Amino acid sequence: MIAIITGASSGIGREFAYQIDNLDYDEIWLIARRYERLVEVKNNLKTKTKILALDLLDEESFLKISNELDFSKAKVGLLVNAAGIGYNDYFENLSLEKSKRTIDLNILAATQMIKVLLPFLAKNSVIINVASVAGFIPQPKFATYAASKSYLISLSRALNREFRNRKIHLAALCPNPVNTEFGANNNSGIKKYATEDINKLVAKTLKQAKYKDIITVHPSARFMLVISKIIPHSFIMWFEKIFGLY
Repeated sequence: MIAIITGASSGIGREFAYQIDNLDYDEIWLIARRYERLVEVKNNLKTKTKILALDLLDEESFLKISNELDFSKAKVGLLVNAAGIGYNDYFENLSLEKSKRTIDLNILAATQMIKVLLPFLAKNSVIINVASVAGFIPQPKFATYAASKSYLISLSRALNREFRNRKIHLAALCPNPVNTEFGANNNSGIKKYATEDINKLVAKTLKQAKYKDIITVHPSARFMLVISKIIPHSFIMWFEKIFGLY
């Protein structure tokens, strides 16, 4: 049984690799663009590890993953879709290329990974899609990113229902900003008071992913999930403006 992690060269993806290393998987597959970073991660793992230095914005990458799975004859017990990108700026200031990169990596690549792996997923396997608390409510100045994470939440919950008879479970992980390279660049104003501890975040996610379809770890993330259901989003966005979030 193997575990596959995208975005494994840094941040949340890398932390998943380190903690999955302590679980009972025969092999861990690490997917990211930066080969040298993947080698660093592999050198810190005791589990047999395969490196796939691929850019998930390249359509050919998914064919290579499929071919590797065909060749290995392995069954996949866990997929962590951690690859992602986002630009914290007003929509009119962002180039179309940056918006497309966000959509293609956060939405299309995650969807393609699930589609490619579906024939190889084992019974009782788990898919964790790394979304965000930003996916609960529209986010001015982070509009495309938040919309892409909202998609992942909806997709995860819907497919969790669809795949129930196949005993494949999907969960959307919805963290606050995390102490990673990406989180450090998008952690200003009031957000800095709700930063997640990455070790605790991943540990709790691995425990909850088999029975929850939305995972929130930090108390403020759980609070945002609740208020996003009961308070009009227009009011929340006004409130965010008052606190300087955009």
